[in-house]
Amino acid sequence: MLTVYKFGPAFGLPDLGPFVIKVETWLRMAGLPYRSELGDFRKAPKGKIPYAADGDRLIPDSSQIIDYLIEKHGDRLNDGRFGPKERALGLALKSLFEADLYFIFVYLRWWRDEDFAHVRPVIAQGMMAGGVPRFAVSPLLSFAQRQTRSMLKAQGIGRHTREEVYAMGRSLVDAASELLGDKPYFMDDAPSTLDTTAYGMLAPLVFSPPENPVKARALEKANLVAFCERIRDKYWADEPAA
Repeated sequence: MLTVYKFGPAFGLPDLGPFVIKVETWLRMAGLPYRSELGDFRKAPKGKIPYAADGDRLIPDSSQIIDYLIEKHGDRLNDGRFGPKERALGLALKSLFEADLYFIFVYLRWWRDEDFAHVRPVIAQGMMAGGVPRFAVSPLLSFAQRQTRSMLKAQGIGRHTREEVYAMGRSLVDAASELLGDKPYFMDDAPSTLDTTAYGMLAPLVFSPPENPVKARALEKANLVAFCERIRDKYWADEPAA
């Protein structure tokens, strides 16, 4: 059975990490059995979570995991129903969520100490569950926050003012809402792999702290909230709130 290595549940969501939520939601939509365990960055093929194990094979990266599963088990979500233009739109939307909104999301969680305070205890708990001694947790978390801030500066988001970041985030939320429109899912009336990406990014924004203008804008978008609730209620109803 496939094993997905993750951070751990948080804020009533299946995981703290958007890309873990993406992979697990895909597996549930595809109806494939799997198990999950806490991940270890030291054992991860690319030093990142999620990663997965299928027998002796380790698969890094959420997209590579899904591609591997499609190759092994077939097109379980029927993504092949889309033509070239729809696939191009799907790729553009994937980039909107994973390359644009993701870095806004990281900024909203990690940049300010008062925002990081919401996720710090969850990460600390996961670290100790993974074997990190209690005395080492706080220094490691402070180091991780510094490293994340440096990454955000290198990426560019960290060079903007907070209000500029909020404005960019609101624009991305507006775009996602317009593209979803009145459809139940982003491409049509049935879920696709793109929807697992969208849910992985939008659900933590909608359902978890901290409070900020980007989250407030998302909560104003009834179609985005309904989209997140639709997937949560259909595919995650069996999971107890964390």
